[in-house]
Amino acid sequence: MKKIWLMGLTILVIGLCGNLNSANYKPGSEPDDFRGIKWGTNISTLSDMECISTDPSYGGSKVYTRKSDVLHLGDAELKGIGYYSWRGKFCAVWVRTEGSTNFSGLREAVFEKFGRGYQDNEYIGFYVWRGDITSMTLGYNEVSERGNLFMSSEKISKQQEAYIKQKAKEGAEEGF
Repeated sequence: MKKIWLMGLTILVIGLCGNLNSANYKPGSEPDDFRGIKWGTNISTLSDMECISTDPSYGGSKVYTRKSDVLHLGDAELKGIGYYSWRGKFCAVWVRTEGSTNFSGLREAVFEKFGRGYQDNEYIGFYVWRGDITSMTLGYNEVSERGNLFMSSEKISKQQEAYIKQKAKEGAEEGF
């Protein structure tokens, strides 16, 4: 349930930051993939993926782990990586850390690769990158000592938003 809530919150935050543009990525660094898997790839074509949960969001999404994943990124030891698919297509990834040292390592690797992103409040460790291809958020919760990097396909996010609007329209027509 926490995964579903986090994914929804992240999408909401990205939506609220909709006035941002790709200028907050370091020039030429906006990704169209994660660890070699391009957005939109049919997840069933990847032999080392294991479905770990189903999420009812957007009419059904699935979360996978990759058996061959190395759970390190830069100086960070990762707690896990979740690969999200919608309608069978790879659409988002969630990278998790535990502890401030691991989050710092992840943050520094992300900043090196993509730039510092947009930070609304300099005292809160939450960063947003919004591009034409990929949106990302990076944040750390000092209470739980957990860090998260969430990356998602802009193209598929727009399709998911259209799906939600269509379902709302159908509900309005049939339910009142």
